[in-house]
Amino acid sequence: MGRLEDIIERNRNPKANRERVTVGIGLGLFLLLIIILMVFTDLGERPDDNDDSLKVRRLPDVQLRPTK
Repeated sequence: MGRLEDIIERNRNPKANRERVTVGIGLGLFLLLIIILMVFTDLGERPDDNDDSLKVRRLPDVQLRPTK
């Protein structure tokens, strides 16, 4: 197909371009929602250091981490 045929085919189905824009806007809004939730809630925070399973036991010059 030549270039003119591609342009004619694209203009026959203008809804396909709108669908791409709609999907792009939806994806952008989803990512914006995730970022807002991470900023204003505790989703982006690390677990508390008070959790016993995450504590590091120390020996002189050796670190032992608990295995799961």
